[in-house]
Formats: sequence, C-alpha cells, structure tokens
Amino acid sequence: MLKEEGFIGNIAHSNSLSKGLACLASGDIDVVLLDLGLPDSQGLSTFEKIQLAANNIPIVILTGLNDDELGLEAVRRGAQDFLIKGKLGGALLTKTLTYAIERKKLDDAVKIQAELIDLSPDAMIIKKPDDTITFWSLGAEKLYGYAKAQAVGQKTRALFKTKSVQPLESIEAQLMREGKWSGELFHQTKLGRELAVQSYWLAKFGERRELVEIFESNVDITERKNAERLAAIGATAGMVGHDIRNPLQSISGEVFLAKDALKNLPDSEEKQSLTESIDIIEEQTTYINKIISDLQDFAKPLTPKIEETDFAVIVQSVLSTIEIPEAVMVEHLVKEDFPKLMIDKSYLKRILQNLTANAVQAMPNGGKLKISAIRKDDKAVITIEDTGEGIPEEVRGRLFQPLITTKSKGQGFGLAVVKRMAEALGGSVTFESIVGVGTKFHVELPL
Repeated sequence: MLKEEGFIGNIAHSNSLSKGLACLASGDIDVVLLDLGLPDSQGLSTFEKIQLAANNIPIVILTGLNDDELGLEAVRRGAQDFLIKGKLGGALLTKTLTYAIERKKLDDAVKIQAELIDLSPDAMIIKKPDDTITFWSLGAEKLYGYAKAQAVGQKTRALFKTKSVQPLESIEAQLMREGKWSGELFHQTKLGRELAVQSYWLAKFGERRELVEIFESNVDITERKNAERLAAIGATAGMVGHDIRNPLQSISGEVFLAKDALKNLPDSEEKQSLTESIDIIEEQTTYINKIISDLQDFAKPLTPKIEETDFAVIVQSVLSTIEIPEAVMVEHLVKEDFPKLMIDKSYLKRILQNLTANAVQAMPNGGKLKISAIRKDDKAVITIEDTGEGIPEEVRGRLFQPLITTKSKGQGFGLAVVKRMAEALGGSVTFESIVGVGTKFHVELPL
C-alpha cells in the first residue's frame, strides 16, 4: 500500500516484537506502524514495550475491527494515532504516517521553544481572551509557587488576586488598540506573599482583528520598590528624628521638673489627677522616642561593636525599662553555665526590648511572659514567649517587613529592626504562633 501511494522512505518490516525491538535499536527510524497482535506479544503491553524502546519516535497503532477502545487507550498513553485493519487503505495509511512524522517535528519544535522560555527567570504566561491560562513557564512556577498543572485552566486575576493603579478595563482597551501594554501590577503568590511586578502584555489577533491570545511576561520588582520606599524613609528619618527629638527633650525636662514640684505639694485629689496626667505625658513621650529610634535604626547602616556581654544582665536591664502590668507574670530562665556572648550589647538590648514590649502588648488581659536562653552547638538560642493573642495567619508571611503591624497602635518597624539587627550580628529570628494561645520568637546568635 505504501509503495503504491509513493511513500518516500525506506520501509523495514519485522514480524515479531523481538525483531522489531532489534530494528529500533539499530536507529534511523522516523515512525513505527505497530500491530498490537504479534506472535510473541499481545495488546497494550506490546505498545508499552515499543514505546519504551522508541525514545520519542511517533507510533501509529494497528488494531482489529473490534478493538477501537484499545486503540484509543494507546493514544491516551502516547501513541500518535490508531488505524483499524479492516478499514485501511493506502491513502489513509500514507497520510497517517506522514502526519505522525510532521506532528512529531512540530511537537519537538514547540518543546525546544518551551525549554528556551523556561531558561528565562521571568514569569511567562499565555492566556485566552477570557483570561484563562493556557501556558505556564518554569519562571512563573518559581515566582508564584503554582505548578503548571495547578495554574493552567485558571484565570490570572483570580489566581494572582490582581490589583492595579490603572483600571484593568483601560489596560484591556489599550491592548486592543495598540496590541501591547506595559505597567506595574500587584500580585499575590500561592503562599500569600505580595509582589510588585513589571508586566508586559502582547496581543495576538485573528484575521478579523479579533483577540485570539495574550502573551504576558512578569518581572518581580518588589525588592526594587521596597528599596525605593526605604530610601525615602531613610532620608526622612534623619531629618524628622532630629527635629522631633529637640522639642521632645524639652518636654521630658519639663515633665521631670513638674513631677519633682508635685512631690512638695500636699496630698489632694488635684495632686493625684495632675500626677496621673504627667505619667501619661511621660509614657507617650517615651513611646514617641521609641518610634523615632525604630525608624532611625531601620534606616541607618549597622556597624556592630563586638564585646563580651552577660545575657542575664541585659535581661534585667531590659525588664527595668519596660512597664509590665501586674496581670503579666514574668519568668526568665538563664542557666548558670550559659556562656558570655561576644556581641554588640546595644543591639541585643534593642532586640530584647522590642520583642518583650510586643509580648506584653499581646497580653492586654494578662498572661505569662517567659524569657529563656540555651546553648545549641555553636549558637545561643534566645526565646521570648507569651500567652497572648497570637499572630493572624494572613500577616505571618510579611511580619518582618517594615510598615506591617498587627497592633492598632504602632508603625510596624519594631520587628523589622529586630530582624535587621539579628542578621547584622550573624544570626536570625524566627517565630511560631497559635492564635488564641500565644507566640514564641526565637533569636539565634553565634557564640
């Protein structure tokens, strides 16, 4: 049949599976026409053995009159096509084999293109006009955390929880008008991390200029955006901190003098009321000073001064500077054999102050604050534990980012400062939390 139809190429015929496998091993085979009923092998196992040896060579199946399902199952498992013996003609046979070879070439070209695309770190996506994803690159998998099987078939807006300063309708209008669009979008990863991306869209149009496909490429610019924002914060911190601290010192001085003067007044309701007001002023002045310190500590370059430090002494010093309510029970456990630390004591003190203050604020109705330290190999592990409200799930991934806070009162720099100082000392900070049960922060520092 093939010769009658003028099939171009050499034809090798084997009348058993074993001879067919030997022929495949010799190489130079472009397509296999496989009968599933061979003397030494029957059914789908024949296909599976040939498929294993064929090394991506296209396979066309020959089945009997009543074996349609067998042929379909072979196609599901990777065969290019199937033909039924009793309905076979030379033209159909030649066309099927030729198409199988050409499809394989096309598949290989597409595979090479996909592999080249996967070399790019950018997230590359192809989607339908209705926003449904049809192609998902390795860069997209790495950036967003979704495997190809999880992403294909989804809609990008829902998957990424897309936000844009520019209305999405105007983006689509520009895409239809100019065939392209670029700008900044805000996406969310599988783990809930928020991203800023520079997004590039290209449109593919049909013959009647109907939108057929959209190619989208996204580059993560989150760090760049954060760096720009923090540079602005740093520049502001120096100026504002200086301007605020001058009047703050005057206020603190006047509060000290007022408290001293009140001591000499006879006891009365007015004296008690004034004392309470001055205590509030003093407390808020201390809080303003902490905001300035956090802001400046976060913005300034860190150059730790290493010296021998007694951790137990630092803990006592920190606890003396923090107002702890009577309803909060404090326990600090430092074993006698816990070594001295070679560290910047001012950094360590600041880390403990921020974590301890946070722990106290997390227990508005009272609870237990526990500070402990153990030696673990060549590291010191310091733990600050509370029995407070716990950290909500939705902010855990961003907890150490600046301007992120779980409190109604606060600027969100405290934990960012803790992380930055711990890392400047060659250490790290982690946490574990259960909502309604409490939180533990672990600071690991090299001895």
